[in-house]
Amino acid sequence: MREGTWDQALAIAAQSFSRLDSQTISLSDAIDRFLAKDALSLCDLPAFETSSMDGWAVSGEGPWKLIGEVATGKASTQVLHYGQSLAIATGGVIPQGTTSVIPWEKATEKDGEISGEIEEGANIRPAGMESKIGDVLVKAGTRITPPMAGLFAATGHDVIKVAVQPRVAIFFLGDELIHSGVPIDGAIRDSLGPQLPALLTKMGVTIFSAEFIKDDLDVLNTEIEKVLDSVDLIITTGGTADGPRDYVKPALKNLSATMVIDCAKVRPGYHVLLARVAKGGRDIAFLALPGNPQSALAALYSFGEPLIASLLGGSRKEVTEVELSSSLTTPEGFSRLVPGTVNGKIFTPTAYLGSAMLRGVAHAQGFALISPGVNPAGTTARWIPFI
Repeated sequence: MREGTWDQALAIAAQSFSRLDSQTISLSDAIDRFLAKDALSLCDLPAFETSSMDGWAVSGEGPWKLIGEVATGKASTQVLHYGQSLAIATGGVIPQGTTSVIPWEKATEKDGEISGEIEEGANIRPAGMESKIGDVLVKAGTRITPPMAGLFAATGHDVIKVAVQPRVAIFFLGDELIHSGVPIDGAIRDSLGPQLPALLTKMGVTIFSAEFIKDDLDVLNTEIEKVLDSVDLIITTGGTADGPRDYVKPALKNLSATMVIDCAKVRPGYHVLLARVAKGGRDIAFLALPGNPQSALAALYSFGEPLIASLLGGSRKEVTEVELSSSLTTPEGFSRLVPGTVNGKIFTPTAYLGSAMLRGVAHAQGFALISPGVNPAGTTARWIPFI
C-alpha cells in the first residue's frame, strides 16, 4: 500500500503476518506473555464445598455442642449431626450434615457449646461456584497478568501454553548520531537507542540485537543478512525517505522484499515502511521507522504495536475516544498524531509538538489521532495510550 490512510495502514500492519509458534512454560514465567490457546479450568473451583469464613460449621438449630474442628487442607470425613458443631477455617471442607457456617464474631462459645443465629446455607461456597471443569478462564491472545497466573494455578495448571516472543533486531541509522556526551559540530545525540529496546520489550518481544550503523548501503545489507536466520522482526530507524543517503528502500530491494506499507498519510510518522522478507521458508517482518524521534514513536505505536500483537496472536487494542480541550488543525488529506494527556475524557496537547522533539512526548500519556481539517474544542479523537 502506497500512502494509505492511518486506518488502512493500521489494518494492514495488524493482518499481514501470522502468529509465531507456541511454547509451554511454567506459571512463574508466564506474566506478560500472550496465551497461545484458551486456558480452560482443569477442575471445579472450588473443587468441593468450602467455608468462606472462619467460624463454626453447625447442623440444625442451636445451641450446638462443639465436637472438634475441621482439619485444614484435608478431605473431611467428619459428619455433623443435629445440634453439633465443628470449628472451621476459611477454605476448610464443609462436613457432611452442615446447615451453615457461623462466623466467630457472630457466635459465642461457653463450656463447649456454641450459640448464635444462623441462616441456612450461609458462608458456604458450593463446589464449582467460581468455575466448572472445561470453562474458558482466559481467551487465547490475552496478555497474562499476575491474577490470571494465580487463577490458572487455582484451577490445576502447572504450566501454560504461550506464543513464542518475536526475536527483534534493531538497527539505528545515521552518520550524524553520537551516543554519549553533549552534541557539537552538527552532531545529534541519539535519543531512540535508550528507549526503543525497553519499549519493544514491553510490547512483548525479546531483543536479539541492537546496533548503530553508518549511512552505507553495503554495510546495511551486510548487517541485515547476518540476522535474517535468527530473528522474526527487523526494525530500523532513519533512512526511510527517498533522499540520496536514505538506504532502507534500496536495502529492501536487494532483499527482494515485498513492500506492505510504503508511507502512511499521518504526521508525524509519514515515512514509515513495512515489508515482508522471505528467508528459509519464513516470512520476516521488516518495520522501518522514520528517524525523527517523535515520528518514530508515532509510527511504532500506530503500526509497530499491532504488528507485534499479531505475531503474538493478540488482538488489536480497543481504541477509546477523547474530547479535545482546544481547537487543533490538521492538513487536508492527513491525520495528525498529537502527544498529550487525558483527564477524564478531556485531551490536552503537550507543548513541543515538532516531529524531532521529545520534550512534549516525555510528559505525554499517549497520542490523540486528529482528523484532517479543523477540529474545534469538544471534537472527539481516538486515543492511543503509551505503554
